[in-house]
Amino acid sequence: MRIISILVLFMILATSALAAGLEITEIDVNVDYDDAYTYRVENRDRIDSASVPVSNNTKIGADVLPGSNVTFTLRIENTFQGKDPRLRGVFAAMTIEDIDDGSDMEEESIDFDLEPGNDNRVEIKFEIPLDVDAGTYNVFIEAEGEDRNETSYKTKLTQKLEVKKQSHDIRITKVLLTPSAVDCDRKAKLTAEITNAGSNPEDQVALEFKSGNLGINSFDRDIFLESSNEASEEEKIHAKTLNIEVPAFFQSGKFPIFINLYWKNFVLFDQKTVELAVRDCTAGKKANQDPQQANGKESVEAMQPSGTKEPQEIVTTTEAPTLSSLVLAVILGGILILVIAGIAVFGYLKGKRQ
Repeated sequence: MRIISILVLFMILATSALAAGLEITEIDVNVDYDDAYTYRVENRDRIDSASVPVSNNTKIGADVLPGSNVTFTLRIENTFQGKDPRLRGVFAAMTIEDIDDGSDMEEESIDFDLEPGNDNRVEIKFEIPLDVDAGTYNVFIEAEGEDRNETSYKTKLTQKLEVKKQSHDIRITKVLLTPSAVDCDRKAKLTAEITNAGSNPEDQVALEFKSGNLGINSFDRDIFLESSNEASEEEKIHAKTLNIEVPAFFQSGKFPIFINLYWKNFVLFDQKTVELAVRDCTAGKKANQDPQQANGKESVEAMQPSGTKEPQEIVTTTEAPTLSSLVLAVILGGILILVIAGIAVFGYLKGKRQ
């Protein structure tokens, strides 16, 4: 009986010794959604989170959507006891399989050292592609380090990440204002790109460029975007370009331009803002300016805000003589001749009397 007890104790100690090493003891997941209005309309919080059991083939219980930023926080522990071994160059690496148009996404943490019995938390972040397919993807998690004898210690896990799509999910995915500041050449170009990331096709999408100060009010309606499940890149994306020209008399300042995206032509789903800086044109800049013609679909001339008077332009011109001016010249010439003749006659008479 004593021998059996000793064997059982030895097996427990041996198992404990084998289990010691490098371990992942906690996994937390935070999902930060794009702040598109679609999530606010559906009463969805912008951030979702979950604690994930540390075991193989566990499903990660947070809603992951196209374009989400997913942060994994891993707690990694050196489970050895006593003074040795101290683990050096410890790092964590993660791979999400086939999620990027059939390619893997891979990220890893910074490296660090771990004393026996100590732990450290690391973050690994992924930006889920906007054109991702809905489905479940394998997530491979690995932690690795080595002792002073260069003996390697590893631990691995495989978990499941589900990506979902909403029925209606339209986004402003790109906004570009070039240049963002104007002075002598007061022309700029604003381009916006919208994308259907939802599972339904959309045939009543509206895109608006608006700025009260700059007099911009451009509204395109009934835009069609194919379902992201079936569409090519071109079919689910729409781009709009607007040329902006600020008059020379416009006062300097910074003026916001709103880019609004509407579902059903009136439900605001997404909004972005850019700022156009208008600067005064100095004589030196104007002399060296090389104007370029902007290309685009539509041209808008910005209007000065109400309450500001436009300065009057003073123009000096030289005109050709008119008929009235010729008549006046003849009359004045005749008077002059009569005066001269009168003076001559007066002189002649005076001389004769003498």
